[in-house]
Amino acid sequence: MRARRSTHRRRATRAALAAASLAVSTAICATAQARTFIVSANRDLTFTPATITIYKGDTIRFVNRGGLHNVHADDNRFICSVNCSTNNAPSDLMWSVVVRFNQLGTIGYYCDQHGDTTSGMRGAITVIDRVFVDGFDTASPPS
Repeated sequence: MRARRSTHRRRATRAALAAASLAVSTAICATAQARTFIVSANRDLTFTPATITIYKGDTIRFVNRGGLHNVHADDNRFICSVNCSTNNAPSDLMWSVVVRFNQLGTIGYYCDQHGDTTSGMRGAITVIDRVFVDGFDTASPPS
């Protein structure tokens, strides 16, 4: 009986170690696969690309390519220009900021100077999960 319990404990320990190893590997892979995309605020009052699909954990570098611009999320989760905290009003400086996206869903954004939550200079970011019901998706997200 004692041998049977010992075997059961070893199996349970191996299973727990395997699960922990998989969780760590998944976290490392997700971080290692995170990418940075560039979205430009342009002189012609557009964002390029205007819509983008990225994976959870990816970042977007917003870059001012000319004009008086900022980027302001519809839900206020970020408002950025020269930075994303104290100097986030529209600026004509050649600013560049990086925003990480860890929440799934679609985030609309706009330039305070040239748009709002419904019209004008607007863009949208769709954040999807790397893991789908049928397994891991190894393809690059559409842009």
